[in-house]
Amino acid sequence: MVLASHIDWGSVIAKVRDVGYHFVDGALTEELHTSLLQETESLLFETGNHVDYPINPGAKNEVRQLHERAYFPLGHAAVPVTNKLCHALAESIAIKDQELAGWLPNEIGYQRYRDSRDWISPHRDRRSDRLFSVTFTITGSATMNIYTSTKDPPDYGHLTLVASWLAKPGTAMFLRAPGLGSGEQIIHEVCPPLNGERLILNLRMRPSILKQPGETR
Repeated sequence: MVLASHIDWGSVIAKVRDVGYHFVDGALTEELHTSLLQETESLLFETGNHVDYPINPGAKNEVRQLHERAYFPLGHAAVPVTNKLCHALAESIAIKDQELAGWLPNEIGYQRYRDSRDWISPHRDRRSDRLFSVTFTITGSATMNIYTSTKDPPDYGHLTLVASWLAKPGTAMFLRAPGLGSGEQIIHEVCPPLNGERLILNLRMRPSILKQPGETR
């Protein structure tokens, strides 16, 4: 299970460590792209409704989001293709950087953005994330925005846009998490899909996988 051969992992890691994010076009081979899409056909997606139930409600770092999702721990029988991808990705990266020798994604998260109503407002991922995370776009396209804030916790109503990128089928987004470089969490926004729906795969190293929507409310 390999990713596209043109990826310079040393450069990817250096850029993520330096500025906190990096985008790669054409990261998935055609074979892997097809396999991931087939894998999702048998998965049960649940609605993650944080419009009616915002994260950090009323706070300056309140987050609203709406989409469907299916999360699994590494090794789960429902996601054999992604299990292999996690190990292959970890092996490819470990040989390029000693700090990342122990990094292995253990949370597999598929998300489906169904139409223009589905999105995630500016947010940071969990502080418990380790080193960095990877997001692959399987189908559809959407704009990804990267922001900065002078406050901690950030005031998500007053952010400065520092980068914008079009995620499309086969692309990958890398985000720094605590432990890599400064460990600063990157504020990012997932805009609604441009046409139709968008399907993505998130890979992260966490102490525990994301709770199902009914458990987070």
